[in-house]
Amino acid sequence: MFELIVAMTLWGTLGAFVLWSDLAVIDITFYRCLIGAFVMGCWLIRKKDSIKLDKSILITALAGIFLIVNWMLLFKSFQISSITIGNMSYYLQPIILIILGIFIYGEKINLQKWALIGLTLLGVMLTIDFKNFNSPHILMGVFLALLAALFYSFVTILMKSVNLNYFKVIFIQLLIGVVILFPFIHFQDISLIAGTCLIAVAVVHTLLAYYLYYKAIKKTTFTQIAVISYLDPIVAIATDIIFFNRQLNLYQWIGVVLTFFALYMLVNMSRSTARC
Repeated sequence: MFELIVAMTLWGTLGAFVLWSDLAVIDITFYRCLIGAFVMGCWLIRKKDSIKLDKSILITALAGIFLIVNWMLLFKSFQISSITIGNMSYYLQPIILIILGIFIYGEKINLQKWALIGLTLLGVMLTIDFKNFNSPHILMGVFLALLAALFYSFVTILMKSVNLNYFKVIFIQLLIGVVILFPFIHFQDISLIAGTCLIAVAVVHTLLAYYLYYKAIKKTTFTQIAVISYLDPIVAIATDIIFFNRQLNLYQWIGVVLTFFALYMLVNMSRSTARC
């Protein structure tokens, strides 16, 4: 469980490093992939672990494309709205998964689940703050975060059928990012602060966090994962308040609590249903 707590805490600080780097999202994502793929590639070579082309590799590569788009959309959301608003909007991803489950797998949703979905949406709207609905930048940030959540849902669905060593998964998906983003990056001088942020994002928030996460989920229950995952947005909101002087009013705090509560109930209800 300790590994999961550390992973979620690290992911909660990701937005701060994105903003501190002061780089275009495509550059941040490219260097995240480049540095991460290089380190992971060296690890696989050292372990003499080869990768053979098969169906799982192709699915992983496709999921990698969706993952890279997910990162860029979320980073852009942080930049044009805020870490808090982008993170809370992105946290609707479990709802998007449930809705996709209706269309893809024909899953049934009862009235109680629909009520919790509605409560979650209300919580996010309160967190955004109704006065911000007049701001095109805020609304665009919300839209990009929701779109990022949709792409990550695609990643989740695709990777559900893949049985592949997670070191290989990380390497393949980062390598895909390097290949597809290379033609579009801006070659420019990178400051010491930006370079430090890029290394942190690639090594700490990607390789270390994913390693700890994948290691932890093998020995933790679904409920523990669901509860501890709340550390991610909580830490993100805290970094927004502490380092970027973000002030939340009473309605926004109510929205945060409503969203967390409704999603927690929704995730646990889905788990209970799956057991039946």
